[in-house]
Amino acid sequence: MNRLPSDQSRENQGNSDKVLLTGSLMAASPWARDPNFRNSVCLIVEHGEQGAVGVVLNRPMELDPKPLLSFLFEGQEQELVDTAGIPMAHFNFGGPNNGPILAIHNESALAEGGNNHGVYLSAQLPTLRQLAQNSPEHLRWFIGHAVWTKSQLEQQIVDHHWLVVPAVPEIVFEKEETMWERAIEFYGDLVLSEFPGVGKHTQRAACN
Repeated sequence: MNRLPSDQSRENQGNSDKVLLTGSLMAASPWARDPNFRNSVCLIVEHGEQGAVGVVLNRPMELDPKPLLSFLFEGQEQELVDTAGIPMAHFNFGGPNNGPILAIHNESALAEGGNNHGVYLSAQLPTLRQLAQNSPEHLRWFIGHAVWTKSQLEQQIVDHHWLVVPAVPEIVFEKEETMWERAIEFYGDLVLSEFPGVGKHTQRAACN
């Protein structure tokens, strides 16, 4: 899994100078028309010339953890794994496309990808097992992901369907039911910080 940069980066290939959104958060704008993404917050985990892959962060699922635990610890010696004592909260529907189980967490020692803000990703089975047993303070499980074809995401941003904000823990690990509002507020603070005289105040408020 590629490392997520903390901020938007630029890809320079030949004459291209494309802003890569890998590692950014996208909050659906109040004017977004797609009902599948209404009031959603999405983490972009991959973005390139051929399109983008993201995970919706605020679509909680009511899910029995036993099948997931059985999958994670299949083949393990049962006497060495006390699955009955493993809390499995915060299951989320990451998107309509099938894919590997993904964990987003704040445990740097078990990171397979991440950013400088303290948001980390893991998808390899041994790492997921450790996360399930260690249960770090912030741990979210995601099943499924969203895909955008070539230039589709860029066009949606131009059409004001998405608002781009940094992938900071204050948003990523916010309660699902209030995550979108927090992201919109964060975006508003960023916009206001560009105006002379209010930058320091809004930047300080955004970090509280």
